[in-house]
Amino acid sequence: MKHLLSLHKPKSKAQAMVEFALVLPILLLLIYGILEVGRLIFVYSSVVSSARSAARYGAATGLNAGGTAQRYQDCGGMRDAAQSVAFLNEVTDADITIWHDQGEGVNTVAYCAAGSATDPSLTQAMILGNNIRVRVEVVSQWTPIVPIVPLEPLEIRSVSARTILANVSIAVTSPPQSWNPTGTGVAPASDTPTATPSPTATLTPIFTFTPSHTPTPSRTPTKTATSLSCDLRHNALKTSPFGMTIYNNASISVTVSSIQIYWNPSSPAGQKLKTIYLGGALIWSSESTVSPLTVSAFIGDITIPAGSNELLQINFEKNYKDSGSEQILVTFAENGCPIVDSSNSGQLP
Repeated sequence: MKHLLSLHKPKSKAQAMVEFALVLPILLLLIYGILEVGRLIFVYSSVVSSARSAARYGAATGLNAGGTAQRYQDCGGMRDAAQSVAFLNEVTDADITIWHDQGEGVNTVAYCAAGSATDPSLTQAMILGNNIRVRVEVVSQWTPIVPIVPLEPLEIRSVSARTILANVSIAVTSPPQSWNPTGTGVAPASDTPTATPSPTATLTPIFTFTPSHTPTPSRTPTKTATSLSCDLRHNALKTSPFGMTIYNNASISVTVSSIQIYWNPSSPAGQKLKTIYLGGALIWSSESTVSPLTVSAFIGDITIPAGSNELLQINFEKNYKDSGSEQILVTFAENGCPIVDSSNSGQLP
């Protein structure tokens, strides 16, 4: 019996210590690996968030918090947005690269050099076609906390892009506007005094003077009087942005009936005319490669109030390069109002 008990002696404490000493390095290495992999994932997430935050800031429209520059020109604001979320790994200005393009690998232009607070090279005229993207690249490096295991530092790079939406077309169905400009010819209403000859019915002898009343058709010159009061002018035609300001110096509101645009469809190649704005309101939205383009169907308010001025602006898909042959002709519905011709220097203010 004693012999059988001697075969099942309990393990000594020394044996357990030896086993623990053999397993401990592997256990520590496993814990260290879990910590480093988790830290690597955290750094990667931080870099991605930095690039995304900076691109989102640069793609927003409007002025920065200080009111000194547009957000897409505020280089310092984009860098601050990137650095504010990179709280684990420090990201410097040199680690942030900013540029703009018109698609993946199309017209890529670097701007916002390191150290620059603003960069006005990206202008408002360039973003009107909603085809400019702000791209931000953030680079950081992951290094092991304790160099126990020979792990090489790993460079983490993230690129994020956002399109700058300068204007958004909103389709609305508005009832047809019965502006009937002939209705504004109130001058014929002043002919109602011709009804006063009814008393002449009692003065039958004086009725012989009714021929002198036949000159009432000469009242038609009152329309020429409206043409004299329809004083429309414009400033010099500009191509960046493309358009001109129309001045209504008349005492009545005027309504645009058609717009004819002479432009260069090959400037640059594949150019398209996209939208027309009057006084900041969208009045036409489509695509055209034809010159001259005549537009007579509008979707917005096309009136210019008396004594005011409105900017007529034409937007293109790409940055337009003037050829010197550009011209805009604007026709109005009111009878007697002259055609506003951008090439007519006599209509300058």
